[in-house]
Amino acid sequence: GGDFKFWEAECFKIDPANKKIHCRSNMGTNLDGNGEFLVDYDYLVVAVGARSNTFNTPGVTENCHFLKEVEDAQKIRRSVMDCFEKASLPYLNEEERKKNLHFVVVGGGPTGVEFAAELHDFVTEDLSKLYPSIQHLVKISLIEAADHILTMFDKRITNFAEDKFGRDGIDVKTGYKVVKVSKDAITMQNPATGDITVPYGMAVWSTGIGTRPFVVDFMKQIGQANRRVLATDEWLRVRECDDVYAVGDCATINQRRVMVSNIICYVFLLVL
Repeated sequence: GGDFKFWEAECFKIDPANKKIHCRSNMGTNLDGNGEFLVDYDYLVVAVGARSNTFNTPGVTENCHFLKEVEDAQKIRRSVMDCFEKASLPYLNEEERKKNLHFVVVGGGPTGVEFAAELHDFVTEDLSKLYPSIQHLVKISLIEAADHILTMFDKRITNFAEDKFGRDGIDVKTGYKVVKVSKDAITMQNPATGDITVPYGMAVWSTGIGTRPFVVDFMKQIGQANRRVLATDEWLRVRECDDVYAVGDCATINQRRVMVSNIICYVFLLVL
């Protein structure tokens, strides 16, 4: 077999014209002191996934947790424990304890809903035994801009989830759009109530995924600037770019219509 090499580094630019990728490592520096280097390729596979989509909402990147990487899960667990420890301090009043124990999840899709449910179970089944005196002050809020959570599923699933959260004491706020996140408060808008600001102890942002910046730049170079992700054919070859393949959340497959037509014709003949 051929040689296999591994470098722990970040790709920050693809140069398809010269078949090179620009990389940067934080493990050390080169002679220029920036840790950057070039890698030549014959064939390139882009499989970098996606990043959390903040919709450019002010304060999200600086103050919210995300649900994308293993490191995110570790940070969230530490943050939950820190919130309980802060709320246990003897000099805090009840309002300050409630603020520290208010956990906000933004995004009512499958990931946000599952996280809110898991957090509820973690609090009621585990942390309630470690912090029995403040467990009753915990509040979990799920904020969704649409009229319901889990809108991509059947209405029966949506209704069941909303009813279950209601029974569990999880506050589901639908029709609210988050417009700003500060260090200790979230501002959201609702057509009926206008802007409201809610204090919190920990916030988790789960509103879908977006394209990584260097992939956006690559798409502009190959004439795909108007797309959300890289377009490939049924063989995962990136369209308008030779010798580059893409797979995963950073790409989508554009199937040829002729394949669907052939399948329909074949089924029609079988029926006859």
